[in-house]
Amino acid sequence: MRHRGGHSSIGLELGMHLFTEFLMSSHKSRWRIGNDIQRCTLCGRCQAVCPVNAITVSVHNKTWTLNNRRCTQCLGCVIRCPPSCLTQVKL
Repeated sequence: MRHRGGHSSIGLELGMHLFTEFLMSSHKSRWRIGNDIQRCTLCGRCQAVCPVNAITVSVHNKTWTLNNRRCTQCLGCVIRCPPSCLTQVKL
């Protein structure tokens, strides 16, 4: 079926379906980022590289936290971690 602009409604429906699936899957991941806190130096590189600010490192409090709802699993933090204490863990 064509609309006034010449666009197919099937393409629009497919696009909306894929977008909805993407949004739903980003919060229902079967993976998460794990941190071997014994090896973590709290250098903050993972926090600096995270494009969605899902990681918080506090040297003062000696804590490392990850907001799993915000994390997009880009793995930038895993790649940039100097002591290699970050990994992708299957749930």
